[in-house]
Amino acid sequence: MTFKTKLLLITILPLIAVSVLIGAATYYQSRELINTQTQAVDQRILSYKRQEIRNYVSLALTSIEQIYKEEPGGREAAQQKVKEILQNLTFDYDGYFFVYTLDGTNLVHPKLPKLVGGNWWDLQDDNGDFVIRNLIEAAKKGGGFHQYVWHKPSTGTVEEKLGYAILLEKWGWMLGTGLYTDDIAREVTAIRTDFARSIRQTLFVTFMITLAAIVIAGFLIAGVRFSEQRFADSKLKELTNRIFQVQEQERKRVSTELHDSISQLLVSVRYGVEMIHSEANREPELQSQAAKCLKTLDGTIAEVRRISRDLRPSVLDDMGLAAALGSLGKEFQNQSGIIVNVEAEQCHSRLSEGAKTALYRVVQECMTNVARHAHASEVAISLKVGAQQLVLSVEDNGVGLPRPLPKSGGLGFRNMRERIETYGGRLTLSRRASGGTRIKVQMPLDNAAAKAA
Repeated sequence: MTFKTKLLLITILPLIAVSVLIGAATYYQSRELINTQTQAVDQRILSYKRQEIRNYVSLALTSIEQIYKEEPGGREAAQQKVKEILQNLTFDYDGYFFVYTLDGTNLVHPKLPKLVGGNWWDLQDDNGDFVIRNLIEAAKKGGGFHQYVWHKPSTGTVEEKLGYAILLEKWGWMLGTGLYTDDIAREVTAIRTDFARSIRQTLFVTFMITLAAIVIAGFLIAGVRFSEQRFADSKLKELTNRIFQVQEQERKRVSTELHDSISQLLVSVRYGVEMIHSEANREPELQSQAAKCLKTLDGTIAEVRRISRDLRPSVLDDMGLAAALGSLGKEFQNQSGIIVNVEAEQCHSRLSEGAKTALYRVVQECMTNVARHAHASEVAISLKVGAQQLVLSVEDNGVGLPRPLPKSGGLGFRNMRERIETYGGRLTLSRRASGGTRIKVQMPLDNAAAKAA
């Protein structure tokens, strides 16, 4: 696992865990709040309905109170009069009063007249509740509520109903009424729906905040990583440039030592051997041996000069980049037999010494690659100096690049690119349409130096 991945996990995983815990806690607390609130609403509405029912019963008792107490025209006439009053005493569409005797016989029922005269002591609702029996029992205890399911006139369906019954003890009647509570269920459902919607919105907002935090953290980590990578790249380029400079300095020193010291010593030795060769006329064997030594010394001197030139060509320092490229092309052609065409313009002082060296080394590396890998018969080196930049290209007619193109390394491409990028240039590697390879370098020129010149 990479450091970047570890940093990402260390940053984001706790954030995700905290967000999940917050979401879970929010959901749990919200559910608890929903239950608490809906229960409170349910109890509040039931309390309101109980009070409302008591008010209706009080109204009914007020309507029949005088008749019930005085029984004008006798009990039977008074009871008939009370039945008529209760039959017509309704509220809303589903509110009415009913009367049963204590044995379960119905005396008054405005909405279900078919029940009148029947004994409903053993009547059960859809839940198995003995409705009339329990209402009578509540009335005997001084009046009370009883909840059951009953036919609702306005809808024709069976709904929950909260009934209330009192006892008219003198006549042995149970007087009752009630209100349907299906509206409570609807209101509670609506409240639950609203709360559930709020919970979903809260969880969605939490999720979006978490997602935004993760994205921001990712961008910050990527930014830090990118900044660190750029810093590391800059330091690496500085180190690479320093290494190249040290290499060139060391090559120049060794080249100077070979040219000025070793080469001169070898030349001095050659003079001595040449003198021996000229004085050994009377000793054919000694003269032959001296001739062999002269030949060996000539080869050694040439090899030392070649090594010195490869390490640091003096023509680059003395005559400039264009002359150095021409010399390099001629020498390569003489050694390999591959035709080299050089067209180079003078850049004078518009390039630093380091940039000139970098361009020369790139061409030198290209020629080495051509000799080793290209199987080419011709190479073209072009150096063109424009107003703003210099363009160097090296093209051959060889076998071309391998497929796929190497992204880094291989054929010294990475080293060449790093050399050029050190001086703000750009190096590209491509295939020629007619076959072979093209390496192109674009490097900015120092315009201030050109104006001064």
